[in-house]
Amino acid sequence: MQAKKQVFPYEIDETSYNRFEQKFNMIYRRLWDKSLPTYGKMFEYNIDKHINSGEDGYSRIDFALVAAGWTVYEKFPFAFTWRREDLMDIGYGVNWMRKKYRISDLKTFTAKVKKAAKFYGASLVGVANVDTKWIYKSGFIRPAATSETDSKEAIRKGDAPVSILETPIELPEGMDKVIVMAIEMDQVAISTAPAQPASAAAAVGYSKMAFAIACLGEFIRNLGYRAVQCGNDTALSIPLAIDAGLGALGRNGLLLTPEYGPRVRICKVFTDMPLITDDINLSFIEKVKEVCRTCYKCADACETGAITKEIDPTFEPASISNNSCVRKYYVDVEKCFDFWIENSGDCGNCIAACPFSKIQSFSTSSEFWK
Repeated sequence: MQAKKQVFPYEIDETSYNRFEQKFNMIYRRLWDKSLPTYGKMFEYNIDKHINSGEDGYSRIDFALVAAGWTVYEKFPFAFTWRREDLMDIGYGVNWMRKKYRISDLKTFTAKVKKAAKFYGASLVGVANVDTKWIYKSGFIRPAATSETDSKEAIRKGDAPVSILETPIELPEGMDKVIVMAIEMDQVAISTAPAQPASAAAAVGYSKMAFAIACLGEFIRNLGYRAVQCGNDTALSIPLAIDAGLGALGRNGLLLTPEYGPRVRICKVFTDMPLITDDINLSFIEKVKEVCRTCYKCADACETGAITKEIDPTFEPASISNNSCVRKYYVDVEKCFDFWIENSGDCGNCIAACPFSKIQSFSTSSEFWK
């Protein structure tokens, strides 16, 4: 029997746990793992069939809404930078940015940083100490000042070697705090899942993420501190969000928040800025634990049976695309991704079905457009 370590809210097999390698994420794995039925496929695989089908929620207008929603995330080159190469004078001068801002009251200062995060678009924000367990062991590192679209063009076409996904990832020394932000996704759009307006809600969430982290990163640098801006890259977002007090892990494998349930996208900014950390939301974690143990709405809504109906969490992963050695409900993301390709977009059924999402009535795509 291997030793398990209880570090609430996680129960971890410390003897076997290894930092996750980003290449095993399904979005990347479909590029190199020839054993997958989705090998080499992405959303365009069935898109013509959907557009020509006349099915509500899959028209050309619906897909146009989705693709446009990604614009800022895909095309804004400074959203995910690890450093500012040069101080840029946009009319305010730069000399006042060179020295670290003198913090006289850490509590008040932390509150102002959180206020800035919400001002830039975060629906929720929390601060945690960096736990290196959640930093990817290796992954893709975007070249500086390069957009998502340009930096991953070769990867998406399958022309890049797997080694491009295997760069060791280590945060710069001294980056010991992480500001985690959750961006609410549109409730009505999510309620149409798995139709394309739900995918559009996710797309817009990603673009809002890019805007929020870009602005917050520059805010931090303007005060003389360092910032590493991240979306899904660099580290596992969900455990960092839990550490920052934003919520709990649900049966559906997603962060559940008290305010919006799983109807959020997560982004984060690592920094060396001194900040007061938030407490883990233990009472909500206990509530989610009890609800998820007997609620199977997300599993019932899943069209491929990717979400387990086991009563209790386990240490056994469903596939190599799971971050294993932690007791939790594992989602078979291979089955999940199979449906994404068939659907020509992500799904959202489990998000819409979750009672924590607080969706009182569900809409069709036609109703969404009205």
